[in-house]
Formats: sequence, structure tokens, C-alpha cells
Amino acid sequence: MKRILSLSILLLFSSLVLAQESYNITLDLKNVTDDKVKVVINTPDVKENKITYIIPSVIPGSYAQKDYGRFISKFRAYDAKGRKLKTSQQGKNLFEISKAHKLARIEYLVDDTWDVNKDDNYIFQPGGTNIDANKNFMINHFGFYGYLDGYKMLPYTIQVEKPAHLYAATSLPVSRLTPERDEIKADDFVKLADAPVMYSRPDTASFRTGNTTVSVAVHSETGMVKADSIREMIKPLATALNSFFGGMPVNNYQFIMYFPQLGQSKVTKFGGFGALEHSYSSVYFLPEQTGEDLRSMVLDVASHEFLHILTPLNIHSEEIEYFDFKDPKLSKHLWLYEGVTEYFSQLVQLHEGLKSYETFQEEMMEKMRETSKYKNVSFTEMSRRIIEPEYQEMYGNVYQKGALIGFMLDIRLKELSNGQMGLRELMLDLSKKYGPNKPFKDEELIDVIVENTYPEIRQFFDAYVIGNTPLPYQEYYNKIGWNFTDKKQGIKHTFGEFRLGYEKQRKFFWIAEPMNNGFDLKRYDVLYAVNGEVLTEENIYQLLKPLLEVKTPDSVEIAYIRQNQMYKKNFTPKELSVELEFVVEDNVEASQAQQSLKQQVLKSKSNAEVGEPGQ
Repeated sequence: MKRILSLSILLLFSSLVLAQESYNITLDLKNVTDDKVKVVINTPDVKENKITYIIPSVIPGSYAQKDYGRFISKFRAYDAKGRKLKTSQQGKNLFEISKAHKLARIEYLVDDTWDVNKDDNYIFQPGGTNIDANKNFMINHFGFYGYLDGYKMLPYTIQVEKPAHLYAATSLPVSRLTPERDEIKADDFVKLADAPVMYSRPDTASFRTGNTTVSVAVHSETGMVKADSIREMIKPLATALNSFFGGMPVNNYQFIMYFPQLGQSKVTKFGGFGALEHSYSSVYFLPEQTGEDLRSMVLDVASHEFLHILTPLNIHSEEIEYFDFKDPKLSKHLWLYEGVTEYFSQLVQLHEGLKSYETFQEEMMEKMRETSKYKNVSFTEMSRRIIEPEYQEMYGNVYQKGALIGFMLDIRLKELSNGQMGLRELMLDLSKKYGPNKPFKDEELIDVIVENTYPEIRQFFDAYVIGNTPLPYQEYYNKIGWNFTDKKQGIKHTFGEFRLGYEKQRKFFWIAEPMNNGFDLKRYDVLYAVNGEVLTEENIYQLLKPLLEVKTPDSVEIAYIRQNQMYKKNFTPKELSVELEFVVEDNVEASQAQQSLKQQVLKSKSNAEVGEPGQ
């Protein structure tokens, strides 16, 4: 009995010591006051007499100054006896605490980022926070809590007090202690920040691909979008990725998806639609839609975010592994993290038959058109300084020129290796060399790539990634039998332009400005139906899309009401002569070597040659 008692005392003492070497947080989602949530943190033991509590200013994967400390109020610090310690806020994100060696507890209120009243450094929704009492909480942890300077890598335990009907979707393990209390744990702040949580009424689905379990959680404001339907959209993509890479490098992956009502939701006033990747999950903020519009939108965004399981999860620099949320030092390799990922997101869909060859070509043309709007600068220098005002506005180019860098690097590697090694094989080799827990040194990556490929690859990086030489479109496209021209006369089909108004009480759309529309519509006409389908708030964007983005010369039937009388007429789009920029077309006289290289780079799941009709 003595031995057992002594062991019990020892275990109790050990647990107390452990508690003093970790963060124990209570997050109260039940008692939301003035759209704010209370956070209480039992802090680890602190040796310093003065210490700073840090709320992140910048986060991985979103390369802009966020300043989450703006949303913290009523910050208080206490000792073990409940006595208040002196605190002062230093700038937007730092809270200095005096007599910190006595610190036992921190308390404050958190406001969410989604429903701010002005577009002043607005935080992109997937990287922000939502507090909608009893309905939805989007918890990107870096928006709710931070860490004491020097104590970032200690464990975190979060007790979440929440309404019983809300369910937690996250890649972190969740202990559901009671219907109104969850416990979430993370090894350190970096891993915690990398694993957001969404609380909402449960609408979930899952499936397996290879050795990976993929889970989907959906919150749709009107219930239009369901997790089951999203699962069926994502399944082919997950299967394609599994096939493309010969297996998935994660055991579990969580899709966290919020769908606001298009044009009606209060959380769409500022910001925009899109997603933010994490190592084992991704957060999506996409408009409620139906049918093919929803499927194509989800696939395009999800294919990019899902691919981040390769990089930066398995291939990343020390700047990401040891991310400094206070004063971030950024990696030079956005061409890799975002550019190659974006290229692969298009290539995987082509290879696995989810996207046509013609669509892939058009995607590359559009990226050339978009990147032409940016200055030619060193891509590595831009990446390193991306949060500085001079370079911040260039960030969108990582998805344009970055993807084209990936495309051309792929062509060059396949050419040099006679089709044996492309960008895919290089990335898989790098993921084996490094992996999730072994970062590369930023200055050494290109040397490593050259060492593992061909000496000629150094010239590519020196000129087009480190240097600011414009990408050699004509030279590289010629290698795969594509003709390139920067300007060409072409034909565009259009129905013209018009602007709609909406009568909320009687729920109809009317012509507010006829402008130069090709439908003979006049001001105050009620636009009733397109091709026999009546316009509603839910389908308006889907039905009007073929009228505003005309892809074919086919006629459409428009039903409209004028002076209480219904009219139905068929209209054919006009043909306009336009100057097309950055055009690629298949060279019908391409050599066997060019055709072979094209097939090696752009092969599709079918055995037919890419570029043949129907491919």
C-alpha cells in the first residue's frame, strides 16, 4: 500500500509539473457576448520577469500582414492568487506582461474577422475567423490565441465549451468529453496553427483512397450544398492524385468548407472566395452554387489545396518549419510552394481525364495573359520580400508565372532525360530526401535540384527564377509542338452587356441598365427565364453565365415580361473581331520528337495522343 501510495503521489506530482509546462486553454463558445468569445489561458511556468504574449502578425500559406492582435480586447494577466499583473500592448500584436515569473493565467475577448465593418486590411476569409453564435465558428487558432515569447513549442490543450448541437471538424484529434465539451490537443503552436477547426451542425462525409481517409465537413448557409455531394465531386480528384503520385503521403485529410449564400451573406461584404491550405486539411470559402458550376469550382480550388500535401508538407524550408509568427523570415521558393502546386493541379486533372487537353491549353494561355500584367522581377527576391508593400501586389503572380515556371521546368526535365524524369519525379525524389520533419536550407534548394537532375537546369533557374528574364514561351512551346504568338486576330462571340436589379419583395430580376445587350431588352423589362428555366436567387449566376461568358455560337431562348406581357425569343450571339494575346495552337507539322515530348509531358489517362480530337 505504501508503494502504491508513493507511486500515486509521484504521478500526481508529475501531472502538476506537466501542466506547468503546457498551455491549458478554455474557449467558451456557449456564452457569446457582443459577437465576442472569451479565452482563458492557464500559462506554463515563466522564468522571465517580463515577457511578451504574441498574437501572430503573419501566418504560413498566406503571405500578407494580417495583425490578428487587432481583434483582441480586454487583455488581462493574473498570478496564481488571482491578483492582476501589469500589462501593456505594444503595437497591434504584442502584449507585454510585467512580473511574468508570477504569471498563472491570461484572459481576453476575441472578435471575429469575417464581419468587420470596413475593408481595411481585411483578412481573406479562409485565413480568418467567424463567430456566429449557435450556428458556426470558424476557428483558425492563430486568430484566437498565441504564445509567450520563447515558449512557442510547448504542448497545447484546449477545452472547448460549446452548444451540444455543434460538431468539430478538424485534422487534430478531438476528445468529445461531453455533448457540450470537447478537448483538442496539439504538440506545439506551429502544429496548432496548422490545424483549424470548424464548429457547425454536423454535415459530414468521408471516403478512402489508397491508404488515406478523406473527410468532408460542410456548412452551407441555406443548406443548398451537402457534404455527400462534395464527397462525390472530390472522390475522382483524390483517386487521380493517388494515381499520379503512386500513393498519398498522408493517412488522413480533412476538407473544411463554408458556403455563404451568394450575393446575400453578410460575410461576403469584403474579402473574396478561395481556400487556404494546411498540412492535413484545408479551409474553403466558396459561394453556394449547384450543378456543374459547383463541381468545376470545387475541383479547381480543391485540386490546388489538396496538392499541398506534397509541398510544403513534405518539401519545405527552415523558414516554414520554424515559422516566426512575430517577425517572419520568408522563404525564396514560392515558385515551388504555390507555382508548382498550381501547375500540378492542372496537370493531374489532364493526366487523369478530369480536364480536357483543350481546357489545359486555355488555362496556360490565360496564365500568360495574366502574368503579362506584372513586372518582370526575380521570383526568388519577390518571394523573400512578399509581405513588403512593393511586392505584396505581385502575390497573385505566383499562381500565374509560378505555374508557367513549373510547366517549363517540366518540359526541360523531360527533354533532358528523354522522358524518364519530369517535375513529378523530381518532386517525389525531394519528398523522400526531406519529408515532413526535415526542412531544406533556403539557399541550398536550387543546388540540390541541379545536383539531382542536370547541369543545364542551373541556367533555367539563373535566368527565369533567380533572374528576371522573361519566360521563353516560343522556345519551350516549340519543344512540344505548340505554335506560339503573342498577338493574333480572332473572333469573339458575345451577347453584349446589361445590368440587373432585384426586387426583394416580389422576387424578380429586372433590367436596370440595358447598355448594349443583344437581346433587345429595355429598362424595366423583367428577365424571367433562360432556355426555359425560371431565374431564382439560387440559380441566377448559373443561368446567366453562358450569356456573359459566351463559349459557343449557339442561340439561347430568353423569356421576359414587358408591360405585363410575356415574350419568348431566341437570340444568337454576335461575332466580333478581336485581337487575341498569348495564343498557343498545335503545330500540325510537328516532328515525331516534338509529338513524343508533348505526350511525355501532357499524357492523359487514355492511351490516345494528347491533342487529338476529343482529348
